[in-house]
Order: sequence, then structure tokens, then C-alpha cells
Amino acid sequence: GMATQPSNQGLSFNGKGVSDERIQGDPGLGVKIGLFPSFFHGYVGMELESFGQNNSLRFPVVGNGIATTKGKSGLITYSSMVNLLLRYPGRYVRPYAGIGGGISNGILNHADIPGRNDKNIEMASAPGHQYFGGIQFVLFDRWFVFGEYKYSAANYHWNQLSLNFRSEYFLGGFGYIF
Repeated sequence: GMATQPSNQGLSFNGKGVSDERIQGDPGLGVKIGLFPSFFHGYVGMELESFGQNNSLRFPVVGNGIATTKGKSGLITYSSMVNLLLRYPGRYVRPYAGIGGGISNGILNHADIPGRNDKNIEMASAPGHQYFGGIQFVLFDRWFVFGEYKYSAANYHWNQLSLNFRSEYFLGGFGYIF
């Protein structure tokens, strides 16, 4: 599970930057699968990860230099990343840090944006990247819990609207060591 804190900047409408936009992030979910080869003694590994959450966009639409109306839309973000991790392979405590890259999807839904005919769904895919750090605590046998901080970025482009999406994520979860 994760909590999100998207950045309230980077939105463009009809090719012009928008100020006073509000991007609200909701909780999300994800899954990770990691591999730490024995020839790196557990210090270096790779991970496949997918995560997503709901967000909402609200922004003023400016006409003749003044805000005339508001645009709003739901925004579902879903990313699939390949990560490179460095970790300390302790027996009970394992701090780690890493970087990743992959594909990120931004799906507009229930769009109420002036000048847009399509109010339903529009999807944009873009390369994404992330930086993260966290810690695992081995509880017993092969089970662990973890906490993680992540910064992720992707630039989405839809009809009349684009967003340089930047978000901080605070993750927590549990895992099993095979």
C-alpha cells in the first residue's frame, strides 16, 4: 500500500502553463518481485514493480487574462518499472536504495474540461523514472515488512492537456523471501 503526495505544478492547457492547479493523490497499491543473485552476495539486485493510484486534477481555465471557469478530471496513474537496488543484506534489518525506469500510464476519466468533446477516458503513456530508499525488517523465518520513500516522474500528453507528473510516495507492506 502507499500514500501519495503529487506536486501541484507542471500542468499545461492548450499549450499554456496553468497556475493554481491542484493535484490530489489518493492511496494506491502495488506489487514488487525482486532477485538478488548470490554472486553479488545479496548487495545488488533487480526488481520488477507495478503500482497505481487514483488522483484528481482541478485547475482554472483562463480567458482574456482572467479565470473564467474551472477544469477538472480524475487521473489514474499506473507504472511498471525495472529497478536496480543496492542493499545491506543483514539478517534482520536490510536498508536499501535504488533507481528505476519503465513505462507510466496516465488515464483521464470523467473529464470536465472546457473545449473537450470527450469527457470519458483518454490514456497517455510515457517513459517514467524513480528514485527510492527503504528498509526491510525480517520478522520470522522468511517473512518481512518494509517501509519505503519514492520519488517518481513521468510526462503525460493528452488532447489539449499535458502534465509533468511528479509525486512522492510513502510505501509500506510485507513480503516473503523464496
